[in-house]
Amino acid sequence: MKSVQTDPAISPVKAATGIAGLDDITGGGLPRGRTTLLVGGSGAGKTVMALQMLAHGARQCREPGIFVAFEESPARILAGASSFGWEMEALIPKKLFFMDAQPLPGLVQSGDFDLGGMLAALAVQTRAMRAQRVVLDALDVVMALLPDLNARRREAYRLNAWLLAHQLTAIITLKADVQEPHQINQQELGFMQYTADCNVMLNHRVVQGISQRSLRVQKYRGSSFDEDESPFVIGNRGLEVRSRLREASVP
Repeated sequence: MKSVQTDPAISPVKAATGIAGLDDITGGGLPRGRTTLLVGGSGAGKTVMALQMLAHGARQCREPGIFVAFEESPARILAGASSFGWEMEALIPKKLFFMDAQPLPGLVQSGDFDLGGMLAALAVQTRAMRAQRVVLDALDVVMALLPDLNARRREAYRLNAWLLAHQLTAIITLKADVQEPHQINQQELGFMQYTADCNVMLNHRVVQGISQRSLRVQKYRGSSFDEDESPFVIGNRGLEVRSRLREASVP
């Protein structure tokens, strides 16, 4: 196991995800009040992991959460999550809220588009339910609609500043093939890896006809962590990460 050593006195407070193996790898969960970037290809498990973190926070930690959907409708996302037994519908709307942030076609075609309206609506909902966790799913989809790199950077920094000001424990998901690291560095949103406090990479590949999934924490500012790959599966209860730390603790 490789780890980054830090001063315990300045280590960040952590928010448990409810994904036991991941909480072992990170020493307790994701950075509370900070942003985690979750990167992976299509079908890698990004949305499942983000939903699992929200459901655990709302049910076990008494931390209401908001899911901002940029690509799929909330109804579709909830339908996809129904098989995991999280009973998310019972948490809506007081403990869990789904915001449909898919851009309207007319707004996109006009070119008059930014994140200002979404952030204003998010601020109202955050105050109303005293939300402490938020997921912004498929941010790359909506950022790609902006006209150029400068506009995308401007909106990304605006979003980061907003999240920090509201002290929300946030997950932002981005779609990229982590088997090709250079693609992430070269894509126009690659700079977001440097502004986030924690970066988690999900990988899904098929080897000789067998599906293999793995998770790796690439960065965790101010905290030690296991930076090696850990296999995971998507089971009946969501993500199950098989970390070496967890296996070593089982007699």
